[in-house]
Amino acid sequence: MKMLTVDDRQRVRLPQGKPGQVFAYEPDPDGSIKLVPMIPKPGPRRIVAKLVKRGGGVFFEVPKGYKLDTEAIGKAVAEERDSRS
Repeated sequence: MKMLTVDDRQRVRLPQGKPGQVFAYEPDPDGSIKLVPMIPKPGPRRIVAKLVKRGGGVFFEVPKGYKLDTEAIGKAVAEERDSRS
């Protein structure tokens, strides 16, 4: 069994833990604590594109490996316009 020490800010360093990883804890009646890693729910991801000048126009350059759904973009723009009128 390995021992861990709590610092003055009530933190414990887990050797296998990754930065930003979230754990649920459950104290047991015998004084032990059970840690369970939480798996984040996948949600919509925000894609950050760059504006690039090409020829006489300005275009969005999307990072490689990402695809944009043009129909979803058109629908979002239409909803935004409708909400302003």
